[in-house]
Amino acid sequence: MRSELETLAHLGINPDILESGPDDLVRAPGWRARVYPDSPDRKACSACGVPAMATRLVPLPDLGPRWIDYCRDHMIAGWRYRNGTVEP
Repeated sequence: MRSELETLAHLGINPDILESGPDDLVRAPGWRARVYPDSPDRKACSACGVPAMATRLVPLPDLGPRWIDYCRDHMIAGWRYRNGTVEP
């Protein structure tokens, strides 16, 4: 399994620009508003800018918890790369 930083690099996402998240990684308060279609706070995909349909709150080394928002295609690409089902 590849690291989050490797996956972000593969997707072309600069981890320094990701929005800080809460310390509660389990409950991840606020996730729903980030991806709900009718939310005024809906976020864009961190990789391509289209409306996000999924979000993850992950702890990144030296940065702390960060939100990673994904469109469908980048969510799948990130999962496949992170789990080693595709080569770099």
